[in-house]
Amino acid sequence: MCLKKWSNKQPKIIDKQAGWTVLPSVGYKMPPDFPSPLYVKVSSALLKYKDTHRAQWLSFGLGWNGVAYRYRALFEYDDQFTTSVTEYSNSPIFEERYNQGKALFGFFANSTSDIECFFYSNYCIASILKPDVFSISDADKLRSINPKKVKEKFQTCFPTDCISVMMDECIKDATYTKMSEVRDVLTHRGIPPRSFYRGGERDGMATIPDNIKAPVDQWLYDLPIDKKTTASRRIWLTDTLNVLIAATDHFCSQRL
Repeated sequence: MCLKKWSNKQPKIIDKQAGWTVLPSVGYKMPPDFPSPLYVKVSSALLKYKDTHRAQWLSFGLGWNGVAYRYRALFEYDDQFTTSVTEYSNSPIFEERYNQGKALFGFFANSTSDIECFFYSNYCIASILKPDVFSISDADKLRSINPKKVKEKFQTCFPTDCISVMMDECIKDATYTKMSEVRDVLTHRGIPPRSFYRGGERDGMATIPDNIKAPVDQWLYDLPIDKKTTASRRIWLTDTLNVLIAATDHFCSQRL
């Protein structure tokens, strides 16, 4: 039976001092809601392939380290953005507006990258078992790796494994889809404008386009800029990452 997601229910301002622990494999402290024990357990399960499957082990480490690095970064960017909006509002002076924009980009870029690093890591684990299907020796194939393709290969090769189910749920989730869209636009197109409201149901609100990949004349300004913008998505990602890493641990214990 696959694991169920847990939830922190409500986003909150981060306590920078509470519960941080050193992650041995990378040597720096990680936030308390990162699944450090399971993360380390998966790393340990792959260590026995360090010499026999050197390329797979090194490739796995590339992605697995990325999972930790990106998580700490998104955690910190969420803190920066949420703190700024709480203290300086959704319409601050220009210098603080820049800080909010920088933190917003950092959050969405690292959040989507975290998921992508996870999928790449699991692709490399599967390469130990089925190197022809999960090739890491072909540069063109490596460039084409993305979460959707990894999920499809897992569903074909390991259809009854929990990890295949959890991968599918992750990339079908509307939150992941929306975060990926925002990341793409922030990366390749620029900074979306904010719309401000005075009076009516949206009094005091600021929003950016929710359908951000649409042509600009079709934008719908329905994505609020407030203290929940990154915090609520951090909760989703933390919830999802905990389940995904637990599923990877189960996959390793059953298959490797």
